[in-house]
Amino acid sequence: MGKLTALKMRSLAEPGRYADGDGLFLDVTGEASGRWILRIQSNGRRREIGFGSLKNVSFG
Repeated sequence: MGKLTALKMRSLAEPGRYADGDGLFLDVTGEASGRWILRIQSNGRRREIGFGSLKNVSFG
């Protein structure tokens, strides 16, 4: 189950990467802007897959 709630996501203004669990991160780039990233490991290498912007993608 995710750690980031809709209320928590709206309050994140400090740039940084916030973990939601199971490799899913919210990468906040500024006030009310960010992107979703899924971190996986494939063939021994770490990969990051982008899912889109915070405004366009809802996981709730």
